[in-house]
Amino acid sequence: MSLRLHPYSDDLLARSAERVLTHAASELPDLSGSVVLVADALAATPLRAQLNSAAQRRGHTTLLGLRVTTLRDWVDSRIPEEQPPLNDSARRLLLVEALRRHSGLFGEDDPWRLADSLLELFDELSLHRAALPESEDALTQRLVQGYRISGPPPAGLTREAQIVHRLWHAWQEQTRALQRPDPRLHYLDKLQQQDAIATEPYYFLVGLQAQCRAERDWIATRLRVGRAEWLLYGRSNAGDTPADRSVADCLAHFPDHDPIGEQANASEPQSAYGRFLDAVYPCDDNHLRERAHGLAATDSHSPVIDRLATLGADSAEQEARAIDIQVRQWLLAGKGRIGVVTEDRRLARRVRALLERAGIALQDSGGWALSTTSAATCVERWLQCIEEDFAHQPLLDLLKSPFFCADAERAAHLGRVYRLEHDIIQHENVGRSLERYRRHIEYRRHRALWPAEAVEPLHALLDRLETAARPLLRLHHGSGSARLFLAQLRVSLTSLGVWALLDADAAGQRVVQLWEELDAAAQQAPLTLTWQEFRIWLGRSLEDQSFRPGAADGPVQLLSLEQSQLLRFDALVVGACDRQHLPGSDRTSAFFNAHVRRDLGLPTWEARLDLRVHQFRRLLEAAPRVVLTWHREQQGEPVLPSPWLEALETLHRLAWQTGLEDHALQSLVQSEQASVASPERAPLPSPPQLPRPTLPTTLVPETITASSHQRLIDCPYRYFAADGLQLAPSEVVRERLQKSDYGERVHHCLEAFHGPVDNLPGPFNQPFTAQTRAAAIDLLQRIASAVFARDLEDNFQHRGWLKRWWRLIPSYVDWQIQRAANWQVQQVEARIEQSFGSTGTLNGRLDRIDHDGRHDAILDYKTGRIPKQADIDSGEAIQLPFYALLSPGPVEQVEYLKLDGDRVARAGALAGEALDDLRDAVGCRIAELQQAMRAGGALPAWGDPDTCRYCPMGGLCRREAWI
Repeated sequence: MSLRLHPYSDDLLARSAERVLTHAASELPDLSGSVVLVADALAATPLRAQLNSAAQRRGHTTLLGLRVTTLRDWVDSRIPEEQPPLNDSARRLLLVEALRRHSGLFGEDDPWRLADSLLELFDELSLHRAALPESEDALTQRLVQGYRISGPPPAGLTREAQIVHRLWHAWQEQTRALQRPDPRLHYLDKLQQQDAIATEPYYFLVGLQAQCRAERDWIATRLRVGRAEWLLYGRSNAGDTPADRSVADCLAHFPDHDPIGEQANASEPQSAYGRFLDAVYPCDDNHLRERAHGLAATDSHSPVIDRLATLGADSAEQEARAIDIQVRQWLLAGKGRIGVVTEDRRLARRVRALLERAGIALQDSGGWALSTTSAATCVERWLQCIEEDFAHQPLLDLLKSPFFCADAERAAHLGRVYRLEHDIIQHENVGRSLERYRRHIEYRRHRALWPAEAVEPLHALLDRLETAARPLLRLHHGSGSARLFLAQLRVSLTSLGVWALLDADAAGQRVVQLWEELDAAAQQAPLTLTWQEFRIWLGRSLEDQSFRPGAADGPVQLLSLEQSQLLRFDALVVGACDRQHLPGSDRTSAFFNAHVRRDLGLPTWEARLDLRVHQFRRLLEAAPRVVLTWHREQQGEPVLPSPWLEALETLHRLAWQTGLEDHALQSLVQSEQASVASPERAPLPSPPQLPRPTLPTTLVPETITASSHQRLIDCPYRYFAADGLQLAPSEVVRERLQKSDYGERVHHCLEAFHGPVDNLPGPFNQPFTAQTRAAAIDLLQRIASAVFARDLEDNFQHRGWLKRWWRLIPSYVDWQIQRAANWQVQQVEARIEQSFGSTGTLNGRLDRIDHDGRHDAILDYKTGRIPKQADIDSGEAIQLPFYALLSPGPVEQVEYLKLDGDRVARAGALAGEALDDLRDAVGCRIAELQQAMRAGGALPAWGDPDTCRYCPMGGLCRREAWI
């Protein structure tokens, strides 16, 4: 009676608890003579609860010596470590070292990627005791047979045999030389080093399907002498059923032990729901329609509709919302144990976020990659700073990280970071380099009169970064041992103050622990690395490790398919039931096809698939209510449902002419009423209308500029937000020059050409004539080179903008020679501010003022879009008349000078009486509008498509909601 098979509807943990207590009835409450080995560690806690509950029913309040664990943990705990095995990081380093010695085998292939593939293969060869042929030629012939190749073996196949054979033996020689065993071989050796079986405890193997030969031998030995009892889900007479085939294959290795089917001893026959599931995944060849007719004949009403439902969402976000709503519904209905099973970790994290937003604690058994934690991100951003000359994006991420500054100093620190980001990086458009940050801090000190208490903390922050970076900068373009890289990384992080804060955080401690593991690995394998190789090694190690936060004591459990295999729930959601995740696909291996793997005794995708079908089939009976979800589209691409889900829905529709879709849940997903309710009881806002705000008198701007008045004309609401409330979108650091940046550079060049500018050549002090043309062109080109020099430091592609302006310089000088016949440059970049009666103050910057002896002429340089003359004449484009209004002297003409395309030319102008009339009209309009705003006049949003297309205030206006 040592091997028992249970139907999928059974609670295997409860049955196991009863078997344990029955076996140890005479020794109760002492269970020290028994050990329970479960398939997954997550089953240990509920099994202990089942054992305690069953013991209390027998009159025992406490159990002594209770041991519930996994086979591997039990074996590791029984045999003391003489020499700890190699960790995965050391194995990767050792194998890369072996690959370097045999570099002629793999050519240009990435040794780190190849090492990962080889380690996976070596682990399988070790665990399954697969013996490779003694020679490369013998292995080549084996591969020829496995690949079904006739004739001489191709070069690629010979190369594959050479890589595997040579590196397999090189790998074994390395581990023997280090006297540090491979962890898989170490585990197998421990399985064979157990004490005398007669002195061992009695084992209960619960749901354990041995996957390798050594584990099967360990189990068979204890079954043979009556020292173990094995409890499994499945049926011994249904080996052709996909769900039971994995059990049948496992039991085939134990021909001396006939299983006892618990179904035969059950007092009730198999349920109609179970018969339906057996028909979905059948053991015969009957057509789907025949099976459906047989089900309908036996049960006139569907036994499935109240137990199983499906939901096809439109998107991944909608699927996560559906799971969130369903879980909250079940909690409100009093469900105590709710499971969410999914193989999609992205979906799992989104579901977790939604449920935690609703105040629901989850037991997340999967966790997530350590590389995605904020602790690992802080380290990654620091290394990016080293690599990218302190580029602003990784730098700001680092400075804002909670691991960069202690909480007690965080407020002051973030104030300094804000000043660095907004005043230096964004306003000065400085994208990288500590030296350039320092230089522009000094520019701001002198130009904006920054006090010392604002400047010195910024310099201190940059000095701290520079000091911490020195150990790593010495290695950035060189090479060193893996341990040297790790030591310098720690020194650097310690100097920053990050290391101490990592050690005080749960995820940070996991990063520190990984560093210690890598350091131990580097001692075992003193490999010389380049910076790029160190980054690959560290990055893959962070990606391989997982972080699980402290277990929350909540009713909802988040699991993978494998983790769920022994658990039962009051209600269950299985998410991501699509082909990518259920059943998923075979892991792509760089070595051996399925035939070769089968020939060598290695596991195949078919065997893994059978096991997943078995786990899924059991899961469908793990709760009285099961909902299967999937989504139809991902990033614009269609997503296909799982064939397992399709089979369920198709058979049910054929048998009872109805689908399994949960229409009620689908409706809730579409309804805002299913959102998490706010504790606030304030009434809902009314539907949005065209905004018509008014500005408080104190917020009406006293200063009027051409651009602010143009905003008021284009859209009063934009003026309200931008000028009244002084809202503005965040400045963005531009790694590449844009058209507006180009225009600023051209303006600056012409300012230096016609007037003195610090640190730039110029101005041109000779008359503009044909004889001085060459000198003028040369000077303006030198000015242009100096102005664009900083941009060329950032990006060599900026040279295209410089050449664009260079090509136009001769045309500008020719235009200036003609202009000089009548007009002389009087002032450039003239900043003018003057009172405008009781209305306020006019303010502006005039690019250039010329004089002919009696009148002024104002020029505005344009490298971008120029208003149409019709808009200028009608007063819709107000820049030119506003400049005339602003000028302190009599203005004869105001015009745009086009500095774009193939030549310099006049483009839009006002002059004479037309200019005077329009100037006066604009002045009257300014006064009237200012008075209206002070009187509380509304500032409505026009909703004009042309104006709204590029408006930065669209997020406030929300035109689409009311138009």
